[in-house]
Amino acid sequence: MKIECRSFGFKNGAEAQTDFVFDVRCLPNPFYIEQLKHKTGLDKPVRDYVLSTEQSKEYLKKIIEMLLIVIPIKENYGVEKMTVSFGCTGGHHRSVTFAIKVCEALLTQGYDAECFHRDINIED
Repeated sequence: MKIECRSFGFKNGAEAQTDFVFDVRCLPNPFYIEQLKHKTGLDKPVRDYVLSTEQSKEYLKKIIEMLLIVIPIKENYGVEKMTVSFGCTGGHHRSVTFAIKVCEALLTQGYDAECFHRDINIED
């Protein structure tokens, strides 16, 4: 099965073609930190900031746990592609962080996962 981990910004519209959508707007927002505002989740300091709270770490952990249950079920039904999307306000920081971290986790579990960032190059 091919798994796409996608990031997007809700202000540009939700992802329409996806199997799962996780809203990460409840997490710490680097947009309000001057040193991080113009960076993205592709930058380690942004990812570190987003994952700096126990709630962020727990949310990430639970998403990964749930996906590791669902993926084999979908594979057993012959599903060839699954899309998991993460949305924040602009699609630059929190959603990118979660798409990357979930993709990395799935890759370490041997899954064929790729990461896409729909809105990362759209200006605020």
